[in-house]
Amino acid sequence: MATSAELPALRSIRRETGTVQIFPLEPNRVRIVLEPANPDLYTLARTCDTSLPVEIIESLVEELEFAWLCDHIARLEDPTYVAEILKRQLFAYFGPEQYAGKRLLDFGCGIGASSLIMAECLPDTEIVGVELDANRVAIARRLARFKDLKNISFRVSPTPDALPPGIGTFDFVMLSAVYEHLLPEERRTLMPLLWAHIVREGVIFINQTPFRWSPHEHHSTGLWFINYLPAFAAMRLARRFSVVCRETNRNLDWNGLLRHGIRGGTERDMLRNLCYGSAAKGVILQPTRNGLRDRADYWLSGTNRHRRRLLKNSIAGLFRVFDRTLKIITTPNVDVVIRKIG
Repeated sequence: MATSAELPALRSIRRETGTVQIFPLEPNRVRIVLEPANPDLYTLARTCDTSLPVEIIESLVEELEFAWLCDHIARLEDPTYVAEILKRQLFAYFGPEQYAGKRLLDFGCGIGASSLIMAECLPDTEIVGVELDANRVAIARRLARFKDLKNISFRVSPTPDALPPGIGTFDFVMLSAVYEHLLPEERRTLMPLLWAHIVREGVIFINQTPFRWSPHEHHSTGLWFINYLPAFAAMRLARRFSVVCRETNRNLDWNGLLRHGIRGGTERDMLRNLCYGSAAKGVILQPTRNGLRDRADYWLSGTNRHRRRLLKNSIAGLFRVFDRTLKIITTPNVDVVIRKIG
C-alpha cells in the first residue's frame, strides 16, 4: 500500500500559522500532516490518523488552534489518551451498573471528546455536554451524529458564570481538564453553581488539573519552581522562558496565563469553592474497585510498576500519608472525586 507521502493530498488547507494536509489511507481513514509556517512552533504532534470525515476535519481546522489540531483528534480517537483517563477514573469508584439510568454533566466539554467517550462507555447514562463556545458545541453535535450516539446532548452556556436554563440536576458531574482553566473568580462562582445542580449523594469528578504546588509546572510553561513565585515574577519568566507554549505565552498577560492553566489547583481549593455558601458538605472518596484501596493505589496503578518498583511503592506510601493527614495527593495532576453529603 502506498504511504501518505506517495499519494496526492485529498485537501490542503492553508492558514496563517501553517498548512494542514489531508492524505488518504485505507478506506474510511485519512492522515493529517501539519506543516507550520514557523518550524519552531510547539506542537504535541504534527501527524495523526483518523476516521473522521473530511468535512468534519475541515470544521476542526477552522475552529481549533493549528498547533493543537492533532492533539484534539487524539483526544477523540486515541484509546490510550483521554478515553483511558476517563474510564480509569469512572470505574475505579463505581461499577457500570451504578451509572445506569443516571444523568451526567460534562462541564466545559469543548468539541465533545470527553462527552462522546463517556456516552460510548456508559450507554445507559444520559450525558449532557455544556460549553460556552457555540461553534464548538456545533462541532460536538456533528460528531455525535457521526458516531450515532443517542444518549448524549450538548448545550451552550449563556455566559461564563451560568449554566443553560432548565438544565436540571445531575447524579454525576465531570470536569476533565477544565478546573485549571477557570480564573479565580470563575472558580468561586461556577463551582458552587455546579454543586447546586448535583443531587444529594451525587458526585463530581475532577481530573487532569495540575497540582498547584508541584515543583515542575508541566502544563503551561514546562518550567521548574515557577509555582512558588509571586504572580509578577511568574508572568515574566513564563513569557520569556517557557519550554512549552512559548509562542502563545510570550503575548499573554497574567489573566491569559491563568486561563491557560498556569496555577492548577488543590483538593482543598476545590472543596472550598464547591461548598461556598452551601449547607451541603463534600467528602473526598477513595477508589475501592479493581483491587484498589485508596488514591495512592490509584496513582500507582497508572504507572509502569515493573520499572523502579521499590521507589514507586515508597512514593505511594508517602502519598498515602499525605492523603490521610492533609487530604491531598501531591501527584503532578490532581485526580479527585468528591461526594455531596448533607
